[in-house]
Amino acid sequence: LTFMDEIIKAFRPIERLFKIMDKSSPEVSGDVTNSYGEIGLVLCENFRRNLGAILKFKREEVDNDHR
Repeated sequence: LTFMDEIIKAFRPIERLFKIMDKSSPEVSGDVTNSYGEIGLVLCENFRRNLGAILKFKREEVDNDHR
């Protein structure tokens, strides 16, 4: 596994929680839980994108140092 894969694997339970919250029925848990789930999924997506950008930048930085 790559470093990024390991971080995402450790983060996955939180992402699953947000997916469950997003799918929960408003009649049972109310609109708030569903809204929190939506927010959480957006945050997860941003986390993955930012992590990818940071690691890409670091890889390029290391490659440039080796030249």
